[in-house]
Amino acid sequence: MSHAAAAPVAGSPGAARAWGWVAHLRDGGTTPWSAWTGEAPATGRVLPGAQQLELLRRLNLAGGVAPDVAQRVLTAAAPGRGKPDLALVGVPGSGYGPRPVDPATLPADELVRVATSVLAEDVVRLGPARAARGLPRPWGQHHRVAGDPVLAVAAREALGPRRLGRGPMVVVGAPLDQMLADVWTRRCFERGSFGWPEWLRFWQQRGQLPPRIDLPAVAERHAGSPGGVRVVLDPTALPHALGVRRVPAPRRPGADAAELARRIATVVGVLVPTDERAALMSQALWPRIPRTTMPQVSVPDEHREWVTRAAERMTGRLQRAGYPVVGDPAAVAPVLTGETPAPERPDAAVLELAVRMLVDDDWTKETR
Repeated sequence: MSHAAAAPVAGSPGAARAWGWVAHLRDGGTTPWSAWTGEAPATGRVLPGAQQLELLRRLNLAGGVAPDVAQRVLTAAAPGRGKPDLALVGVPGSGYGPRPVDPATLPADELVRVATSVLAEDVVRLGPARAARGLPRPWGQHHRVAGDPVLAVAAREALGPRRLGRGPMVVVGAPLDQMLADVWTRRCFERGSFGWPEWLRFWQQRGQLPPRIDLPAVAERHAGSPGGVRVVLDPTALPHALGVRRVPAPRRPGADAAELARRIATVVGVLVPTDERAALMSQALWPRIPRTTMPQVSVPDEHREWVTRAAERMTGRLQRAGYPVVGDPAAVAPVLTGETPAPERPDAAVLELAVRMLVDDDWTKETR
């Protein structure tokens, strides 16, 4: 529930105006607070916060939501770092706490905080995917898959649940800058993470790579396992390595979708036991989050030298490997294309995506 804004002075014109605006928004209205003049009697002990009210107005502008969703928005908490629920400017209050605000001037980040609370409840309600039923197929070799987590998801999808398990380990790789983006993105859809810039700085300062994409280390851990291990760096060779006809194109959510998922994961972690969060996020949100036009995160200029040198070291280790490497070990060299990068804090785009999801609840019914 929301930590509601300070109660307005009962019977004051400002309070009646505020309750009138609440009723207007509940009915699907879109008039900004600064332009609202109508009044209505109080329908609760305290007013919803300015963040909740403004988010509902934005949802109405985008097409509106069902009454139950409107109620959830108005009573939602605003988790994470940020301001407590804020009072409306022009409504007499207690005089304590943050200064009242005009909701229309709130930064997108404040509205995203409320939206993530509602979306996290949706993720929990969806629950993890049901385990596929059926007997293991007697034909076709079983495989295990590790390495780049986004590529690994596509590879496991190609194999299907009946061919995953004990068997040769296939470690899939890509250019190192791509793998870094994939690890961070996938982590956002599992347990959450630091923001992209902070996460990169963390690994650079440690002089290490995330364990999942330290390909030589992953391969060495599994070199003695039944069936052995091979590292696949050539995407055209991956179907043959897995014994399948094709591998679906990897799904790479844009920076806005990853940031929204990162923030949803924080709230989901409060709603369910820690050991359930990754399954919920990866199975309920990852396949359903709508596609956007924003590119995936990319490595900023200040980290390029570190990534380039780390890739060179990885290439050398793969060249000296005592296990099969399919493709050129130099394929882990970063691409660093210089394309227009996604913004480091895509707050406006994150809010747009959150509003899109709250207005169109079909995202909770279909995989995309």
